[in-house]
Amino acid sequence: MAQTDIFGNNIPTLPSLVLEEPTADQWSAITDFLESRSTKNQLLSYAETFIPWFSKYGKVMRTTRNGRVVEATEATLMTKTNSSKHCIAQGLALVLASEQNLKMYVDTMSQELQELWRTLLFKLFVSQKEAKQILKTTSDLFGKQRSYYYYNDKVVWNKREFGWFTTGNFRSAEVGRYGYRDYEAYITVSPAIHALFIPIFFPETFDQEVGLNNLPEGHYRTVNLETDSHAHFQLFCGLYQQGEFPLKKKGVGVTDMKRAQKKLALAEFFPGDTTEFRTNLRAFSYIQLLTLARQFLVKSSNPTYEETMRLLLCNFSNLHYWLVGLLYPHIKGLRQQMTDYGKHSKLCNTMFTWLREEPDRWVSIRDIYLKIYGIENGENTQRFTTLVFHPNDEQSSTQMTNEYTGNTIAANSYAMEFGYTGLQMCAFLMASVGTAEIAINEDKNLGLSPFDSLEFIRLTPLGRYALDLTDDYEAPKQEHVAYFELDPDRLIIRSLVEPNPYAQLLTDTSHAISKNRYETSALSFLANCHTKTDVESKIKTFRQFISDDIPPLWQQFFKQLLQHCHPLKEDKTAYKRYTLSPDNRDLVQLVTTDPTLRQLVIRAEGYRIMVKQEDLKKFETQLKKHGYLL
Repeated sequence: MAQTDIFGNNIPTLPSLVLEEPTADQWSAITDFLESRSTKNQLLSYAETFIPWFSKYGKVMRTTRNGRVVEATEATLMTKTNSSKHCIAQGLALVLASEQNLKMYVDTMSQELQELWRTLLFKLFVSQKEAKQILKTTSDLFGKQRSYYYYNDKVVWNKREFGWFTTGNFRSAEVGRYGYRDYEAYITVSPAIHALFIPIFFPETFDQEVGLNNLPEGHYRTVNLETDSHAHFQLFCGLYQQGEFPLKKKGVGVTDMKRAQKKLALAEFFPGDTTEFRTNLRAFSYIQLLTLARQFLVKSSNPTYEETMRLLLCNFSNLHYWLVGLLYPHIKGLRQQMTDYGKHSKLCNTMFTWLREEPDRWVSIRDIYLKIYGIENGENTQRFTTLVFHPNDEQSSTQMTNEYTGNTIAANSYAMEFGYTGLQMCAFLMASVGTAEIAINEDKNLGLSPFDSLEFIRLTPLGRYALDLTDDYEAPKQEHVAYFELDPDRLIIRSLVEPNPYAQLLTDTSHAISKNRYETSALSFLANCHTKTDVESKIKTFRQFISDDIPPLWQQFFKQLLQHCHPLKEDKTAYKRYTLSPDNRDLVQLVTTDPTLRQLVIRAEGYRIMVKQEDLKKFETQLKKHGYLL
């Protein structure tokens, strides 16, 4: 029956809000999580955000698991300051632990507020200026904080609906009038509930399977370099054994890299593209990764390519010192000591984890980026893998610049610059060594980085083997090609193909006498050799890459080179040398006539004599007997 007032008029009644009751385990888990991660005041701030929503209804009800509808006292008690911390957390969990309830709450938000949420969840940090632009308002979002010596005042939001947010003062991209970067207030979603809202605002990622059987519509160019990576591995090993890739503080040097690229002639990701950081991206990645793998991970002197890749991907964290330069070659000012958390290697390993889930299908880089947040319910996502470091860790003297865009990197671009771009570059690294196939969107205008157009990745058979998903791997069959012919009567080599990928190797053993003919001599072959091991290594490389069909003349040539190694034996005896004065006839006569001195002294031309170090004491004593002091 409708209610009436004292005059008998009907009183309009508000409808009831009916919430779905989470499962007991979900409800308990979120309650415990909120209670352990937040203070009572923080929980009250979250609870107050529901007041505008609840006020539209007469009662807040919930359906029990057995189908009954009862009053949701937990929802009303959580907004009261005299409620216990557990009671507030339990009321919050009633909404947060149910996707249906959370969606109903999000639907009450304005379009502008929902857009702010999406931006915050994706970028982690947003300046108040940018937030006001999204909300289309000129009013400040929170009251001005007063700073004290040890702390700042609690943030007082101008609207209850902002209670899920928190703020921090970090260095902005702007430089002040004294040449130092100013501080700016940045807004972020409270870490305690960040992961709970991610699936609600990005259902296209969380309401579907991770992988796709086929790429979406668009102009996608796929790149699979598995066969190419195999084909160049032996040549790389030969160059590596010759010392072509000396490892410096930041990896293989640029000069060494360019010289090696000419010898390897690797297929590039962007052939003909002169954009900085994209010109030799494949060569940069392939050479750096294989050099690091051979230097630190591979113990065998002649490893197979597939075993090298398994060691590389399964021990990626061991390369954390070098990963900063590999993942962010376009960022200037990113110092190694600022990345000691090892988050960049964790970022790559998390990507490997998601690729293992869908080993045969295309996976979106964007989905991986979002799922990193969404699955880490108990982590402080502001300090999780998608950031190399937190804005609080930025040093006052540091200014990081994206050399591709020319922009200074500030808090509101950290997640994209270090997380999203880091995942894209990790995909390029995997593709460079043939463990992954990538899809590049050729319709996309590059914005954030030179690697921005890479959108999808999937594992190759080599990648599945390297990540221990399969136990067997069949390497791509290499077509046998005779690249050189050895003259049986002369030490002359003829190149049989043009261009010849191995021609550069001959510069270390022979010299060109025409366009396709090279002459070898003992002098040219022994260039840069210092030990017998060097000669043996060069002969082995020659057999491996030039020709294993060795005519008798060449066999004899190699045999003689090895036999002639170190023919002279170094005299290890140490001598002390002296010169006698021609005017000192008595001493000259003594040295030549005294039986003991004659045994100890070796006479050289002129008036020079030599005495073994071990005989010096006897020599000195004998001279003293005759009145001479040495």
